[in-house]
Amino acid sequence: MGAVIIGPDKEVRSTGYNSFPRNINDNNPDRQIRPEKYFWFEHAERNSIYNVTRFGASLKDCTMYTNGIPCMDCARGIVQSGIIEVVVDKSWDNQNKYIWLEQANKTKQLFKEVGVKLRFWKGELISIKKFNRGEFIN
Repeated sequence: MGAVIIGPDKEVRSTGYNSFPRNINDNNPDRQIRPEKYFWFEHAERNSIYNVTRFGASLKDCTMYTNGIPCMDCARGIVQSGIIEVVVDKSWDNQNKYIWLEQANKTKQLFKEVGVKLRFWKGELISIKKFNRGEFIN
């Protein structure tokens, strides 16, 4: 998963991806397996929000681009940081909707209530490669 935050002038404000927090040993294989990894990994959306704070930039009126509808933890961070629009890949949403259906429905409800626009992008993307421990995997 990845996320990019774009400012009102179409400049890149921040990026993030699903990963361990800074300075955590990411070579511990026990921490990379479900369900244990859920205690250790940070989602791309929150990582992109956290990363921008290191430089003191604002996310007010920004747009976030990410793979799929954010979970509720990420959605609350999006709302609190001032992001006004989230753009997700429609094909990712179709492929993963049953796994994250409850989260997605709650996120849609939250965004609607607070006025964060949720937009589905449909088009061709570059081929996504998974990378783990220094190697590309299928």
